[in-house]
Amino acid sequence: MDPEIAEWLQRALLTIGYQHRERMYADVEAVLQLFQNFLVPKAETYTHDNGRSQLLLSLIGTVPIVYQSATYNIPVAFWLPTSYPSVAPIVFVTPTALMLVKPGKYVDVSGRCYHPYLAYWNNRSDSNLVGLISVMQGVFSQEPPVYAKSNVSSQQQQQQQSSPTMGSYPSPTTSLRPAPPILNYSPRSGANTSTTQPSGANPQLNRSSSSSAAAFGPSAHPLTPQQAQLHTKLQTTLLEYKRASSREMDTLVTVNKQLNDAENSTKAEIESLRDLHTKIQYNITTLTRCIEQLNAKIEQIQAWPEEPVDEIICGSSVVHNQLFELVAEEIAIEDTIYLLGKALSQDKVELNAYMKHLRNLSREQFMKKALIKKVKVQLGHVE
Repeated sequence: MDPEIAEWLQRALLTIGYQHRERMYADVEAVLQLFQNFLVPKAETYTHDNGRSQLLLSLIGTVPIVYQSATYNIPVAFWLPTSYPSVAPIVFVTPTALMLVKPGKYVDVSGRCYHPYLAYWNNRSDSNLVGLISVMQGVFSQEPPVYAKSNVSSQQQQQQQSSPTMGSYPSPTTSLRPAPPILNYSPRSGANTSTTQPSGANPQLNRSSSSSAAAFGPSAHPLTPQQAQLHTKLQTTLLEYKRASSREMDTLVTVNKQLNDAENSTKAEIESLRDLHTKIQYNITTLTRCIEQLNAKIEQIQAWPEEPVDEIICGSSVVHNQLFELVAEEIAIEDTIYLLGKALSQDKVELNAYMKHLRNLSREQFMKKALIKKVKVQLGHVE
């Protein structure tokens, strides 16, 4: 690929904000290498069915087909969504001013192309631009999607045949930089495309080396009334078949989208359940480890020897036991004095009774403290 085009393509992918730029660049590069004289990249504004406009990368030009042993070019445009390759490209047939779209099994009146390859794009791991163009070539070779306008004058036909361009394509409303010019298609060597016409085709199908696009039209011979009636019936039948096929295709596309959405939702739910299972397993492991530690601690405590309660609470000698009892009694007296004072403040006891009991308790407390001091001196605890 030309270095200038490669640099422009890298900058375009980065500016537009494609999610998978490496895959996009690889697929576009493969297309440009195979169809370097037919398709060129452009950055243009695409308007979706809901009216939303978006800057997208497109491949605009022609794709060569072989129809009744002659090679022709079909003008097309491939629009690449920003989430490509997760989303299929958008394909349109873009007829020139001297052409009209020929609705068929895979092309509607607006030129939008439909095909199972596009409908089941996400279900195929090998879906890519080169494969899509190859499929479109096979479809267009069986049923050409354009034909010549019947009211075009011979002068306009001559101007079209002598025109060196590939047809008028709308210039991009927004572009990152001017895209490389569209190159003219030259027939393959050895293909007699300038003198051979497909049977029943318009003389405009006769292409010279500078012709730009293929046009398919009705036969130049006049039809008999029976042939015209048959032709009308065939057109009506084909139109009804096309409408039925379009409805079926729309239904299949809708069902396919619903299935894909359900599959994605199921995958997300499965992934969420896996994460929850992992967390639960971690919590179970942690809880099991803690239970094992608690059981080990319980076994360790149960293995400890039993200590006599009297030896733990009582002192080691008679004197120590006496000191223990004296301190307990002295603290009890102090608590009793506190409660008597609280009862006096709340008028629950008379002053005379309070003073009487306070004297008795204070005298007893003094005796306890003196005895405690004496015991401590005996034990060697001198203050």
